[in-house]
Amino acid sequence: MNRLHRAAAAALVLAAFVAAPLTARGAREPVSGAPASGAPAAVEKVHLAIGYIPHVQFTPLYVGIAQGFYRQEGIDLEISYGFGVDVFSLLAAGSIDIGLSDSDQLVLAGSKGLGLAAVFQYYQRYPVSIVAKKATAAKPADLAGKVIGTPEMYGTSYIGLQLFLKKYGLADRAKVERIGYTQLESLEAGRVDAVVCFSNNEPIVLAAHGVPISEWLVRDFSTMVGASFISSRAIIAKRADALARFYRATKKAMAWTMDHRDEAFRIALQTVGNVKSEEEPLFRKRLDETCELFPHPKGFGYLDRARWEKSIEELAALGLVPAAYPADTILASIEGAR
Repeated sequence: MNRLHRAAAAALVLAAFVAAPLTARGAREPVSGAPASGAPAAVEKVHLAIGYIPHVQFTPLYVGIAQGFYRQEGIDLEISYGFGVDVFSLLAAGSIDIGLSDSDQLVLAGSKGLGLAAVFQYYQRYPVSIVAKKATAAKPADLAGKVIGTPEMYGTSYIGLQLFLKKYGLADRAKVERIGYTQLESLEAGRVDAVVCFSNNEPIVLAAHGVPISEWLVRDFSTMVGASFISSRAIIAKRADALARFYRATKKAMAWTMDHRDEAFRIALQTVGNVKSEEEPLFRKRLDETCELFPHPKGFGYLDRARWEKSIEELAALGLVPAAYPADTILASIEGAR
């Protein structure tokens, strides 16, 4: 979930949102499914913020709207987008109901007592990977003395890089440079020897460009949690029923997306827009890779407390939080959600 958390004042961030948010109003009639317990008495708006642009990685949300899963649960889902949106400030201010954010950022926030909690796990697996041209590095040790480019010196990409450097003993043996969001250009031009990526984005593009690569997935050696839907304790206390209905609808939409990839992709393209026909295979591969991040043995959305505990411990070991703390500090079980 790229670049989902960056400091900014909540009011200014709201002004930067896409002017015409996507909502469930006017969605097609549902093709299957029914409300968990009869038809809802009224439709209730739920406002979700995402610190990115409309993208195929959010396909289940578009499916939930188009297939009527949110409407069936009495939810009128409004989605606002914006680069650099500070989801946490918006939640703290009560300006939104839910935010989609990288969960490692919630772990950092949890040590500051902001009163925020994950209510639904979107990515069960961590999406960060480190990529190099195969001719440059066939194994992590080959990156000793080399330059690794990272978008920023903070955030999920940087955390994933720190986990990689620690795992392979490269913390003092590889040079790290900030390159902004130029991973593709920087690697292909040889300005850096490796880059920090999201597995459902840049590696797919490099493969399409015919660039032989070595890729190391952080999730292969770390249990760090992926992105999640987050709310505040105050909002949860006031709107638990609406959040439970959002949970049920999103879970259904994720299952439908997994089982109907082709139709889900067509639905997503209607929202993403500006995708050239020749680019569609690339975007479809992004969707397929994103779908690999969703499943958990206990179902879509499941908040794996043990994994969150280990993630907190990993970030404490990196010195990014003062000390490990109980995962329940930043997890919320919504009554009726499952």
